[in-house]
Amino acid sequence: MAREEPGYEPDYRFSLANERTLLSWIQTAFGLLALGLPLAGGIHGVRLPPWHHEIGLGAIALSVMIVPAAYRNWRRSQLAMRLGLRLPRDPLPVIVTSGVVALLVITLVGVAMT
Repeated sequence: MAREEPGYEPDYRFSLANERTLLSWIQTAFGLLALGLPLAGGIHGVRLPPWHHEIGLGAIALSVMIVPAAYRNWRRSQLAMRLGLRLPRDPLPVIVTSGVVALLVITLVGVAMT
Protein backbone atom coordinates (compact mmCIF):
# COMPACT_ATOMS: atom_id res chain seq x y z
CA MET A 1 0.00 0.00 0.00
CA ALA A 2 1.43 3.37 -1.05
CA ARG A 3 2.04 6.01 1.56
CA GLU A 4 -0.30 8.99 1.29
CA GLU A 5 1.65 12.13 0.39
CA PRO A 6 0.54 15.59 1.59
CA GLY A 7 -0.83 18.15 -0.85
CA TYR A 8 -1.80 17.59 -4.46
CA GLU A 9 -0.21 15.47 -7.15
CA PRO A 10 1.99 17.83 -9.22
CA ASP A 11 2.02 17.85 -13.00
CA TYR A 12 3.80 14.66 -13.99
CA ARG A 13 6.21 16.59 -16.24
CA PHE A 14 7.61 18.43 -13.22
CA SER A 15 7.86 15.22 -11.19
CA LEU A 16 9.71 13.51 -14.03
CA ALA A 17 12.07 16.49 -14.43
CA ASN A 18 12.78 16.36 -10.70
CA GLU A 19 13.49 12.63 -11.00
CA ARG A 20 15.81 13.17 -13.98
CA THR A 21 17.75 15.71 -11.93
CA LEU A 22 18.16 13.15 -9.14
CA LEU A 23 19.35 10.55 -11.63
CA SER A 24 21.84 13.02 -13.15
CA TRP A 25 23.36 13.70 -9.74
CA ILE A 26 23.62 9.95 -9.11
CA GLN A 27 25.31 9.57 -12.51
CA THR A 28 27.78 12.30 -11.51
CA ALA A 29 28.47 10.44 -8.25
CA PHE A 30 29.13 7.21 -10.17
CA GLY A 31 31.52 9.05 -12.47
CA LEU A 32 33.48 10.40 -9.52
CA LEU A 33 33.52 6.94 -7.96
CA ALA A 34 34.81 5.46 -11.23
CA LEU A 35 37.58 8.07 -11.18
CA GLY A 36 38.42 7.62 -7.51
CA LEU A 37 38.56 3.85 -7.11
CA PRO A 38 41.47 3.12 -9.46
CA LEU A 39 43.41 6.16 -8.25
CA ALA A 40 42.90 5.41 -4.56
CA GLY A 41 43.52 1.69 -4.92
CA GLY A 42 46.26 1.95 -7.49
CA ILE A 43 46.23 0.56 -10.99
CA HIS A 44 47.91 -2.81 -11.35
CA GLY A 45 51.15 -2.51 -13.26
CA VAL A 46 51.09 1.29 -13.39
CA ARG A 47 53.30 3.37 -11.11
CA LEU A 48 51.48 6.55 -10.04
CA PRO A 49 52.78 9.48 -7.99
CA PRO A 50 51.65 9.37 -4.33
CA TRP A 51 49.32 12.36 -4.72
CA HIS A 52 47.08 10.29 -7.02
CA HIS A 53 45.95 8.45 -3.90
CA GLU A 54 44.64 11.70 -2.39
CA ILE A 55 42.86 12.62 -5.62
CA GLY A 56 41.16 9.22 -5.61
CA LEU A 57 40.07 9.49 -1.99
CA GLY A 58 38.79 13.02 -2.61
CA ALA A 59 36.74 11.90 -5.60
CA ILE A 60 35.28 9.00 -3.60
CA ALA A 61 34.43 11.33 -0.69
CA LEU A 62 32.74 13.78 -3.05
CA SER A 63 30.78 10.91 -4.58
CA VAL A 64 29.61 9.77 -1.15
CA MET A 65 28.46 13.31 -0.29
CA ILE A 66 26.48 13.77 -3.52
CA VAL A 67 24.09 10.82 -3.24
CA PRO A 68 22.34 11.62 0.07
CA ALA A 69 22.26 15.34 -0.76
CA ALA A 70 20.69 14.56 -4.15
CA TYR A 71 18.02 12.37 -2.58
CA ARG A 72 17.28 14.99 0.07
CA ASN A 73 16.93 17.70 -2.58
CA TRP A 74 14.67 15.48 -4.71
CA ARG A 75 12.45 14.79 -1.70
CA ARG A 76 12.28 18.48 -0.67
CA SER A 77 11.51 19.58 -4.24
CA GLN A 78 8.77 16.96 -4.62
CA LEU A 79 7.16 18.08 -1.36
CA ALA A 80 7.38 21.75 -2.35
CA MET A 81 5.68 21.01 -5.68
CA ARG A 82 2.91 19.08 -3.91
CA LEU A 83 2.30 21.93 -1.47
CA GLY A 84 2.57 24.70 -4.07
CA LEU A 85 5.64 26.25 -2.41
CA ARG A 86 8.80 27.68 -3.93
CA LEU A 87 11.40 25.11 -4.78
CA PRO A 88 14.21 24.89 -2.21
CA ARG A 89 17.73 25.96 -3.07
CA ASP A 90 19.94 23.11 -4.18
CA PRO A 91 23.33 22.99 -2.42
CA LEU A 92 24.75 20.39 -4.80
CA PRO A 93 26.18 22.72 -7.46
CA VAL A 94 28.22 24.50 -4.78
CA ILE A 95 29.33 21.21 -3.18
CA VAL A 96 30.39 19.65 -6.48
CA THR A 97 32.08 22.81 -7.78
CA SER A 98 34.03 23.26 -4.55
CA GLY A 99 35.04 19.61 -4.52
CA VAL A 100 36.19 19.60 -8.14
CA VAL A 101 38.15 22.83 -7.62
CA ALA A 102 39.84 21.26 -4.57
CA LEU A 103 40.74 18.17 -6.60
CA LEU A 104 42.08 20.41 -9.37
CA VAL A 105 44.25 22.38 -6.93
CA ILE A 106 45.63 19.16 -5.42
CA THR A 107 46.38 17.89 -8.92
CA LEU A 108 48.14 21.10 -9.97
CA VAL A 109 50.19 21.23 -6.78
CA GLY A 110 51.09 17.56 -7.20
CA VAL A 111 52.14 18.06 -10.81
CA ALA A 112 54.21 21.13 -9.87
CA MET A 113 56.00 19.20 -7.14
CA THR A 114 56.84 16.23 -9.34
